[in-house]
Amino acid sequence: MKFSWFNWHRRLGVITCFGILLWGISGISHPIMSHFQPRPASFMPPQQTMHLEESVFPDSLLAMQKISRFLRLNVISLEGTPYFRVAEFTDKPARYFNASTAIELPDGDRQYAKMLASHYTGLPLASITSTRFITAFSDDYHAVNQLLPVWRVEFAGDQHLRAFIDTDQARLSALVDDTRMTLTKVFRFGHNWSFLGGFPRLQVSIMAVTVAMALFSACSGLYLYVSRRRHAKSRFASKPVHRWHRRMGLVAAISTLMFAGSGLLHLIVSYMQATHKVTITYPTTLTSQLSAEAWHLVMHTPINKLDLTSLNGTPYWLSQTQGPRAQVAALAQEEHHHGHQAATETPSGVTLVNAANADAGQADIMALAGEQAAAYANVPASDIAGTSLVTQFGGEYGFLFKRLPVVRVQFKVEGNPRYFIETSTGALAAKVTDGDALEGWIFAYVHKWNFADGNKTLRDIAVAMFALGNVIVALMGLYLFTRKKKYL
Repeated sequence: MKFSWFNWHRRLGVITCFGILLWGISGISHPIMSHFQPRPASFMPPQQTMHLEESVFPDSLLAMQKISRFLRLNVISLEGTPYFRVAEFTDKPARYFNASTAIELPDGDRQYAKMLASHYTGLPLASITSTRFITAFSDDYHAVNQLLPVWRVEFAGDQHLRAFIDTDQARLSALVDDTRMTLTKVFRFGHNWSFLGGFPRLQVSIMAVTVAMALFSACSGLYLYVSRRRHAKSRFASKPVHRWHRRMGLVAAISTLMFAGSGLLHLIVSYMQATHKVTITYPTTLTSQLSAEAWHLVMHTPINKLDLTSLNGTPYWLSQTQGPRAQVAALAQEEHHHGHQAATETPSGVTLVNAANADAGQADIMALAGEQAAAYANVPASDIAGTSLVTQFGGEYGFLFKRLPVVRVQFKVEGNPRYFIETSTGALAAKVTDGDALEGWIFAYVHKWNFADGNKTLRDIAVAMFALGNVIVALMGLYLFTRKKKYL
């Protein structure tokens, strides 16, 4: 049978209409969602200077509380008072102990979450209506937010504003109200096909086939436009729907090639990354490993931030003594991309002390990050090509990864993998290869049109208009198909 561009364009086009309508309408909703999302009153954690000269020794405190092992230990400031924050389990709130008196603060993690939520939203504590400890992602708190566990803090008001707080690093993970949640549901239903979320392999397969058919519809439409251009004017003189389907289809087809082509690549790469995702682990630290002599090296200097991190079973005190803190709230404006800022040397005001052996003195934070990355990559540290400090979102390390500051560790192996390590927690924030970076660039500039970031509003309007154009062309094509007439 002779191949007919027209027949295949017509048949596959009507099947593709379903996907184009879902993607087009949800694509229009995305800039609307971005513009109407709630804005935090602050993007930075509260500034704090803590004096620990009169503090108890953490090893003594933990032993007195019969805590023999734990996952996370840091020092925070609540209402001007320093507290040891101890997380023993990932599915339970941390416990808080007054750094001077060793007295436990009842429900301390909840109180700290409420204080942070008030800080980030600018709303009074009295307006908080409920708090809940979250250990799993849900429709209210999606996996794209990356961080767990968090506290869900809800405020009074018709929009039911919810702040999701990571108390470990005093950061805002997400800020959601009813409008944002509704628009997110619309977007996820139409763009990600969340109605198939329970069957991820089927979801990806159907979406990929539909995108491929959309690409064919665009290519065949362009072919038919060129091959039949000579007689188009006379044939469609009295057929306005046919004429406008043809005219608008030319522009829509070009945008479809951009959106669908980059979308298909992103779909496949994202699925592969999800199936090979590296699990973030927080190693257990034994109380017996902590040295009182090492605490002496830390407690006599005013600090802004103090965390106990770990490498190969050895604990380290990581302190920051200068403000403002490099730690940045992970909730950046979704489309606001900062320049990539990096430094190859250990940042000033940051010290790293072996918490188990005071005689070991200070360590190099960049070397620590390299060793942590090597452990995640399961390769020797000798394969490290270079390290650099990242303090702003941008380039291959976008806001999606949430954690800042991080150390970028590049290995000289196939694909030049870069591991982004949050040294304060030892967490792997992201893994990026040359292929991932290329796909990310294509998705950012071809799918999301970040090349027009100079005027974000104008870009959003342009993207929405092209998405609307695809919807209109699809509807006209569906209308013409139901009439069962050859119109090209």
